Amino acid sequence: MKKLATALILPLFLSSCANSPESDLIKLNNRTACCSDLKSIKFVAQQPKQLTYFDLEKQPVRLFNEAKSPFIAIEKPHNSRFAQVFSHANGAFIQTATLVYPQLLILDKSKQVIKHLKPYEAWEYGLPTTLDLDGNLYYKTQFTLPEEAKYLIFYTDSSVNNKKATINWRSQVGGSEYRHLTLTSFAKIGIKLL
Repeated sequence: MKKLATALILPLFLSSCANSPESDLIKLNNRTACCSDLKSIKFVAQQPKQLTYFDLEKQPVRLFNEAKSPFIAIEKPHNSRFAQVFSHANGAFIQTATLVYPQLLILDKSKQVIKHLKPYEAWEYGLPTTLDLDGNLYYKTQFTLPEEAKYLIFYTDSSVNNKKATINWRSQVGGSEYRHLTLTSFAKIGIKLL
């Protein structure tokens, strides 16, 4: 029985520290940056209203504002006006969990930068987070896309790697409280274009 309990608890502890910001930063710094020219980036199509998940650790890396970051490049569907991003926390325990802070670079049809967008929430009031039906913590934000937008590059701000972010944790059963998560570069994020 003791061996079974150890076998069940150990993965929880390991998953809570598997994505430490320090190890993520080392991995990120060891990766080769690509795509200095935005026109060389390959953009993938995504259907509107379809939630697609990406593991940032498996994405290519590029320099954004002198800091390396994994990125996701998507060609915007014709009628999409909004992009929703779901940033899932890493780790089994909220005390040691990490989170990525998503940003968005918007390009026109000639792949020229139109806008750079950050989530609109005020940090001092805590990033709003919630739990999904499986008990996984995530932060959701929505970006409004300009009409001339054609290409979207989602990335994380790796310059804030290892800094603390206050979150306003809301459970599915009601109630909320302030907690702190550490920001990092790698996580699972979901993207839905509306």
